[in-house]
Amino acid sequence: MHIEREETGNLTATLKVKLSPEDYSPGVEKALKEQRKTAVLPGFRPGQVPMSIIKKRVGRAVLVNEVERLIDANLRDYLHSNAIRVLGQPLPKNEDIPSNDWEQPGDFQFAYELGLAPSFEVDLSDRLGVEYPVAEITDELVQLEITDMQRRFGTVEDAEVSEEKDMLLGDLIELNADGSIKEGGIMNRATMSLEFIPDEASRKALTGKTKGDEVVVDPYKVSRDQEDLARMLGVDQDRVQQLEGNFLFRVAEIKRMLPVALGQELYDRVYGKDAVADEAGFRAKVKEGLENMFRRDSDRIFRRMVMKKLNENTPFELPDRFLKRWIRETSKNPVTPEQVEESYTEYANGLKRQLLEERVVEKYGLEAKGEEMDAFAKRYIVDQFMQYGMPIPEGEQLQQLTARILGDREQIGRIRGTIVEQKLITHFKALLSPKESKVSYEAFVNLAGTT
Repeated sequence: MHIEREETGNLTATLKVKLSPEDYSPGVEKALKEQRKTAVLPGFRPGQVPMSIIKKRVGRAVLVNEVERLIDANLRDYLHSNAIRVLGQPLPKNEDIPSNDWEQPGDFQFAYELGLAPSFEVDLSDRLGVEYPVAEITDELVQLEITDMQRRFGTVEDAEVSEEKDMLLGDLIELNADGSIKEGGIMNRATMSLEFIPDEASRKALTGKTKGDEVVVDPYKVSRDQEDLARMLGVDQDRVQQLEGNFLFRVAEIKRMLPVALGQELYDRVYGKDAVADEAGFRAKVKEGLENMFRRDSDRIFRRMVMKKLNENTPFELPDRFLKRWIRETSKNPVTPEQVEESYTEYANGLKRQLLEERVVEKYGLEAKGEEMDAFAKRYIVDQFMQYGMPIPEGEQLQQLTARILGDREQIGRIRGTIVEQKLITHFKALLSPKESKVSYEAFVNLAGTT
């Protein structure tokens, strides 16, 4: 097989592929012999069907499969051995290529268009001027956290009349359009925490109720999303998508959380026996915990800010025409050129961010290593067993569980992403020595959502 590369643009090229009978004949003959061994036709014993008949029946399909296999394997090998970094995958290019005769096979010629990854350098230095955002932990934030702790460590009791932060247990019953109970409809025991119901009118309608009261509710207004609603109704999400109309909610129980008082009992339950002796020490520990929690968010925001600044300072082009064609031809669902144009800018920006991060990882040697991924998977397994109070696996059992995780492509992707992200954060902080910038909680949340 002969492969010839022809440059067609700044970031595009064409690979011209030529196959001779010497390339594909051995594979075709082998496949035909295998077909003959298992062929069963009337008038012939198994395995004794004449080769001429086998070739007539499946010869072309076998030839096409073998040619496609050879091209795929050799193109991948050519790209790898010549260190050609492509975007997407090679696409067949039929212009100016003579027609191949599959009935009287001889030499075959094909051409494939390539979109090439751009080559660029990154300048990672303190000249980027990116500061490290730190959330300002105010007394108000500390008090909100303490109030939440008092509720989390409080006790639950039955209540007579529902209030705005109570939890209601009851039956959700599907109704007809006229308000009557739907025969054969959905009926399920559900729990509603009033403070988390997104619709204000629904919250008010369920407040001030007693055991046995009935309230007509819109199921979509008393749930966060379709997944939450499916759990409330005890059905799958496909059934949820078909729902129309209201439900009757019949109150069975009212539960109220009584917060634990601010005192030694709370201090001990949150931080352990006698770890904190007074309110001032407790508030200081809570503030320290919030600072540590927000510090992890600061790391992630800082990484995104650095990458955003690098993206602004590192302009490079993409093979846009090729990528638009690649999107059209490889999309799971048919897309029009107009649809591709409409979404291409967002796609291209995402691809540039990905290429930029890959370049930083490559330049500074920040890729996740095999032993790091193995260690990460083992720590994850141990943490999971500890969380549920189960005996921690060791030796062969731990290695088998690790191998199972690392055998899952999605799991590997998540583990690799986590390790690389942490390496990027550590490297950016060490190399850029960023100045800390205190921002309000509101500004910090905005940064987390927009950076």
